[in-house]
Amino acid sequence: MFPILLLVPATVLFIIFTLYPVITGFYYSLLNWDGISESQFVGFGNYLRAIEDKFVWEALLHNVYYAIFTVAGKIILGLFLAILLNQKMKGITFYRTAVFIPIVLSFVAVGILWSWIYNPVFGLFNNLLGAFGFQTQIAWTGDARFALASVIAVDIWKWFGYHVVLFLAGLQSIPTDLYEAARVDGATRWQNIRQITLPLMMPIIIINITIATMGAFNVFDIIYVMTAGGPYHATEVIMTYTYTQAFQFHSFGYGAAISYLLLLLIGAVTFIQIRFMRKFEY
Repeated sequence: MFPILLLVPATVLFIIFTLYPVITGFYYSLLNWDGISESQFVGFGNYLRAIEDKFVWEALLHNVYYAIFTVAGKIILGLFLAILLNQKMKGITFYRTAVFIPIVLSFVAVGILWSWIYNPVFGLFNNLLGAFGFQTQIAWTGDARFALASVIAVDIWKWFGYHVVLFLAGLQSIPTDLYEAARVDGATRWQNIRQITLPLMMPIIIINITIATMGAFNVFDIIYVMTAGGPYHATEVIMTYTYTQAFQFHSFGYGAAISYLLLLLIGAVTFIQIRFMRKFEY
């Protein structure tokens, strides 16, 4: 009984803060309720409404774009830097710390910081472009053409260090004997990466891709702080649209229904992704 007793506190917290909200949230998704007046049971009417809502599909498309580019950026950049930071060099601790610093910053701080950097008048980014001869004052987060790409770049900047840490852990678990044997056989650095590093790192790569994908479909903080889904819904994603419907338009049932559709989507994408990526495991 002692191991069971040790699990009781965590189990209670899980039930209160995770399981109970999930169950009650699904119940709210079946209601037409503004949070104040008496609720009205509508069954799956909110789900049908969400399926017919063009803004839901537009937000979902933005989530797909967001996932594709952020996952690719984090994985490629993270693995590349992890390989570099896995070398023995002077100041390696400083470089590893510098890469990890953006992760410990809050989403609000990062959003405000990059909003200043992207500012069309006094922002650092436009000033750097001007220093290289590009005379421009682009409103990076205020122009529908550049807003989503600008937020994607910030997300990659904030989170790539997290994936670097995971990749470093995987790289340091690879036996050095394999590289020594390859060096004796005359293998080049690229052959070492392609024939040894990537195959043995595939389980870690799958984990990183899965985590990054789920994060991309759940993104809210950075977008809400920097653009609030604008301009003209150019950066609207499912979570910001859910927040708008629930807490600005006071349609809690509809917002809950959208969030549960997102839950089903993330589960399906993650399942397909894991099944597909396992084919490439070593």
